[in-house]
Amino acid sequence: MENDFLPVPELPPRKNNAVKYIVVGMTAILVAVLIFVVGVTVGIASQRGLAFGGASPFQTRLPSINAPVTASSPITRTGKLNTALIENVVEKLKTQWYGELPSDEALTDGAIRGMVSALGDQFTAYVEPKFAKMMDEDISGTFEGIGATLNKKNNTISILRTFDNSPARKGGVLAGDVIEAVNGTRVGELSTTEVAALVRGPRGTAVILTLRRADLPKAFDLVLTRDKITIPVVINKLIDDPAGSGRKIAYVSLFDFSAQSARQLSDAIEAMLKEKPLGLVLDLRNNGGGLLDQATRIGDLFLKEGVYIIQRDNNGKEETRKTGNTGIAQDIPLVVLVNNGSASASEVLAGAIQDYKRGILIGETTFGKGSVQLPQTLSNGGQLRVTIQRWFTPLNRTIQGTGITPDYVVLRTLQEEQAERDPQLDAGVQYLLNGTLPSPPVLAK
Repeated sequence: MENDFLPVPELPPRKNNAVKYIVVGMTAILVAVLIFVVGVTVGIASQRGLAFGGASPFQTRLPSINAPVTASSPITRTGKLNTALIENVVEKLKTQWYGELPSDEALTDGAIRGMVSALGDQFTAYVEPKFAKMMDEDISGTFEGIGATLNKKNNTISILRTFDNSPARKGGVLAGDVIEAVNGTRVGELSTTEVAALVRGPRGTAVILTLRRADLPKAFDLVLTRDKITIPVVINKLIDDPAGSGRKIAYVSLFDFSAQSARQLSDAIEAMLKEKPLGLVLDLRNNGGGLLDQATRIGDLFLKEGVYIIQRDNNGKEETRKTGNTGIAQDIPLVVLVNNGSASASEVLAGAIQDYKRGILIGETTFGKGSVQLPQTLSNGGQLRVTIQRWFTPLNRTIQGTGITPDYVVLRTLQEEQAERDPQLDAGVQYLLNGTLPSPPVLAK
């Protein structure tokens, strides 16, 4: 899952073209190994970019947590590169292969990508220099593009959502639309980061999207004019009781965990609390995560003092992050909305709230990304994103590959989303107002 401007932790693996990458990887592997090692050694590790994924539900005192926490066994490092064999293959390809070799830069990119791919971890990734620059711009919160979130599944790139007043929204792009091409370039073999790079461009310029929509017989072209996009990190409002009681529910949607998220979320909640709402709905749907320090600061808003997240590295070393006791929303009745687009830092927050029975989770099972990536700038301007830790909830639950199952499963179809109907939000509001859920609720196991 990714969008045309925001770095999302789950970078999907790039599908290799076998012939191209065999030639690219084997021809340049020796040189690339040297560049790779030097790059990691002298590269800048951007700590800013650490990313990640009975009782009354509104109790104000945290339960004690006594679940055993056992450190993982250290991972044994074995093996060496057979440089003699690599040199032999490189020489044979140079002297025997019929065709023109790619540029040194392309060879280097291909060889590094091949090494990273051999790890079998979709979250450890090599980001080429042209895309790494785009990801750096994303953290700033503004860019020039169309304002749409992208998702990739089974080599299909689709629109996850569009934003108010964005070129995508104004131009008629709908959630669920499949992108077949950008300016005539087919995108099926590309990653979401690469598609985002094609979509982006200077303000005032045009981009042509070839879209396929479920209820139309064939694909169609849509011409959009790019504009400056500011990331709407927080959206908040007060929701009136439909029954006319005068009671209000505070609602706040958090789009990501970027550099200003904690401050913006705190300001929005503080303003709404002045209106004395009965409860608060925190919407983490389609929030792909972000910065670990922001996730901890945001957890502080809702949770009292205690363990927030357990982190373990490949050597079995364990560390914990804790929340304090000064948050402004530690006592208000709370509902958290999640879906399968809630990932990484969103799962950290949702998992801790669920473990402490601080609030009720409503929606669908989350994505299941329980690992931490460290982005490191390499000497060629590219970025190496290495999985360095796994994280666990306060009750020692793993999220990697399983996700967080909500307390009450409430589905929302694509058709409901396109029609702006929201049964998940309706369920949260009803629960906070009346203590009940729509009948029959599906109780998660």
